[in-house]
Amino acid sequence: MELNDWVLSPGSRNAPITLTFANDSYFNCESVVDERSAAFIALGKSIVTKKATVICCTSGSAPLNYSPAISEAYYQCIPILVITADRPAKWIDNGEGQSINQVNVFSNFCVASHNISSEDELQHIEKVFEEISKNLNQKRKGPIHLNIAFDEPLYQTTENPFKVNLNITDVVSTNECNLTENQIHEWNSYQRILILCGQMTESEGLLFWLKDLNSDPRVVVLTETISNVRDFQFVNCIDRTISRIRLEIDKPLLVVTLGGAIVSKKIKSLIRSLEKLNHWHVDEFGLSINVFNKLSNTFSCPPSSFVRKIVSYNDFTQVSNFKSEWMTASFIAEERHEQFLKEAKWSDLKVFKTIVDTMPEGINLHMGNSSVVRYIQLYNPINSITYYGNRGVSGIDGCTSTAVGVASKSDKINLLISGDLSFVYDVNAFWNNISKSNLKVIIINNNGGGIFRIIPGPQNTGVFEERFEVGNTADIPELCKAHGLEVVSVGEEGALEEALVWLYSKSNSARVIEIITPATINSDILSSYFLSLNK
Repeated sequence: MELNDWVLSPGSRNAPITLTFANDSYFNCESVVDERSAAFIALGKSIVTKKATVICCTSGSAPLNYSPAISEAYYQCIPILVITADRPAKWIDNGEGQSINQVNVFSNFCVASHNISSEDELQHIEKVFEEISKNLNQKRKGPIHLNIAFDEPLYQTTENPFKVNLNITDVVSTNECNLTENQIHEWNSYQRILILCGQMTESEGLLFWLKDLNSDPRVVVLTETISNVRDFQFVNCIDRTISRIRLEIDKPLLVVTLGGAIVSKKIKSLIRSLEKLNHWHVDEFGLSINVFNKLSNTFSCPPSSFVRKIVSYNDFTQVSNFKSEWMTASFIAEERHEQFLKEAKWSDLKVFKTIVDTMPEGINLHMGNSSVVRYIQLYNPINSITYYGNRGVSGIDGCTSTAVGVASKSDKINLLISGDLSFVYDVNAFWNNISKSNLKVIIINNNGGGIFRIIPGPQNTGVFEERFEVGNTADIPELCKAHGLEVVSVGEEGALEEALVWLYSKSNSARVIEIITPATINSDILSSYFLSLNK
């Protein structure tokens, strides 16, 4: 594994770093002015390469703009090497421009933080880089911060004053699952088991073993789109299925979560409400994620290793109607889903049906946060598509930039579906020279803050429109044109179908469709939809 992808943000204090690496053809260096966007672009690159992308910026407030992406990377366990230039310590808090206390500034969401100065002895600098090598090779991936205090002059160059070796290896997690005899006995004692697949970009062999385990009538496998695990014998659309679950019959006794973040608020609310239930979490990085406040066991191993071990000791002879109840609920919910959408009016829900039905095979799908990722989960996942989303922290601030980063390292079509506020918030993702010809963008323009009409609470505050659903005042087509993007706007189904054909055709730049939907009825249609599932 090599540190050859760099995203540099212009500045004077980091000039020594820029001059060193941007002038070496071995390194893939790209310049992104906006540090917030730069960090999310790096995040996207690292998601694809599984290697640490390096970001580097000047001193002062510039590093703070890295914070959203660094926190996202930390909670997704994505490697990034963060290099921030700094003033010498004697100038900090003494009125010097572009200076703040940068030492350990990201400590709450970095796996390691280091600080060196151009005045340090070579032996100390070499020791710090040895530690960084260890950090990059450790099991728990995430951002690593290196703060470097440079004194002037900043622009003079010299030939190889010293060399730094970063010994980085491709670490493959081969940990065998640490199931004990008592845990295996406990597993086999449960008559109702839910396996819930959270965020994963890939997990080699997991699907094979899950399909094997799924033949046990006591076991139900629930998947989310961001798990990138799906099978027609799994419950792949959790939110629509839960509407038909009868807790007096269908409640689980054991829930096993695999991987990272879980999107569905409905499944989290349901499991948290159950009293007699145990939760096991399986995480290759060894994180104890107590998302239901019922965690009893954590297994530090790849999910495929855990499921393979369970299969080898599982008692397949037991009888249970748990699976049949959940699968029946899933099949009926799907029928109700199809029936409702045949008659549904133009709305966010109807728009997503058209989008999902026309997506090309084999693309990367990037889901914006808030309502977008939740709407997508109401539709059956497509086997050939890889689903991405910033669900570590679940902010709207870098969804577009992350998609740009992924697209820059992928030959596939990359489709981003974004809300209007999210798109405007992160429009600086396009303020750079990174090629975006394989990026397609769909903006759901429901005049801002559509999620607040879906979740309970905001509409009863008395200041809903003024303080929560703050209308989008930006002219999105003009904003797109300013960034050299091709764009069309549509507001009805026939025009959308034509626009989608145009969207996926080849182009020399990113293409954008703005879809205008009626903000005031979207939530009503969604509420009617969920009511129809339970009829």
